[in-house]
Amino acid sequence: MKIVDIGSLTQAADVLHIAQPALSQQLATLEGELQQQLLIRTKRGVTPTEAGNILYMHAQTILRQCEQAHSAVNCAGQALSGQVSVGLALGSAAPNMAAQLLQAVREQHPRILLYINENFNSTLAELVTEGRMDMAVI
Repeated sequence: MKIVDIGSLTQAADVLHIAQPALSQQLATLEGELQQQLLIRTKRGVTPTEAGNILYMHAQTILRQCEQAHSAVNCAGQALSGQVSVGLALGSAAPNMAAQLLQAVREQHPRILLYINENFNSTLAELVTEGRMDMAVI
C-alpha cells in the first residue's frame, strides 16, 4: 500500500525502513502469486494497474477492519471508543464544520478517533458506498 500511497518504490522502501531491492522482490512475488502486474513503472515513479487498484482498495478495507477489531477488543467494556471516518464535500459549507466537529467529538468522546476527509462529492459517495468511509456530509 505504501508504494501506491507514495508513488515510488525507492521512497516507500525508505519509509518502511527496508532495502529497495527487498521491496521490489516482495512486489514481484505478490505479482507472481496473483499472476497480474500490479504497478506500472515509469521514470516518474509507479502507478497502479487496474488489478493494482482493486488490490489496493481491498487492502485498505482489510487494514481498517483489523484496526477496528484491535480497537474493539482493547476497549471491550470501556467507554465509547473507536474510529469514525467522515467525508466533507469540497465547495460546500461542510469543510467549515471540521474544526467544530473535531472539538465536539474530542470533548464528548475522547476515545473516538475521528478521520476527516475533504474531497469531491463523487469521491465521497464512492468511498461510503464501498464501505471505506463511515459517512459523508455532501
